[in-house]
Amino acid sequence: MRDPLLEVAPTVAAVGGTITDANSPGFLFPIDRALSAGATLGGRYAITRFIAAGGMGEVYEARDELLRDIVAVKLLRADLLRKPGAQERFADEIKLARKVTHTNVCRVFEVGLDGERVFYTMELHPGETLAARLRRDGAMPLDQVKPIARQVLAGIGAAHAADVVHADLKPSNVLLEPKGRVIVTDFGLALPCCATLACRCDMPHLVGTPAYMAPEQVTGGTLLDGTDLFAFGVILYEMITGELPWRGATAIELAEARLVGERPSARAMRPEVDPIWDDVIRACLAQAREDRPKRAAEVAHALGLG
Repeated sequence: MRDPLLEVAPTVAAVGGTITDANSPGFLFPIDRALSAGATLGGRYAITRFIAAGGMGEVYEARDELLRDIVAVKLLRADLLRKPGAQERFADEIKLARKVTHTNVCRVFEVGLDGERVFYTMELHPGETLAARLRRDGAMPLDQVKPIARQVLAGIGAAHAADVVHADLKPSNVLLEPKGRVIVTDFGLALPCCATLACRCDMPHLVGTPAYMAPEQVTGGTLLDGTDLFAFGVILYEMITGELPWRGATAIELAEARLVGERPSARAMRPEVDPIWDDVIRACLAQAREDRPKRAAEVAHALGLG
């Protein structure tokens, strides 16, 4: 039986400005997990279960034997340990994640070493991802969309204020706690504001997930706040309609559809949607970044969320 935790969304890598499907034979991805239940990391964290694997790291649930608490542990994938630039980039990821402190952003606790392996611990949240909710229920009632949208905007707004662009905002990186708190997580692809892709470094830049990528991610451009606001527009459209705004037979076609396709209307599928909300979604989905809203707070205000 297939482990559902291994079913990660397709990811695109940009190497020298070209796009490669993460499922292609040339894309490195872990087959064997680095740790098993019962292993101890850094002499302190007892691994209890594997949670997920992504472009740079593997995430586990662990028990902090010092504080007697349950945390999530993320460590660099084993197959990347010797890859030039990988350790440095993972360290940069940790620095970026630690820069953002907000109730709607996953909190990073400690950074540690286990031999040559760098890892960090973070909050482990109850509940499910927005992706799981959408898979199960499809389009959401508008009264449920509003608090999620408001908190996602607050989280990415805090990141932008700290000069961090998430660069891989998607429903699987949005956690929904049972009591209503929403947390943006996994800054593993995050880059400093104004970072330029296609730098031809030794470590390929992972630049997003095809369904949620902004046009500048597809073409290898510069990532700014508007990159995340484009992804937010896709997420908001998906919450309201139960569908993605663009389609494609392959990851490449899906990513490139936003370069040529018209911006869809959520109101065309759900007439009860406020015309202002429809206009805001379409503005977020603008192909040219200068035509999108400039800040998360601006989007929240336009939607009447803050």
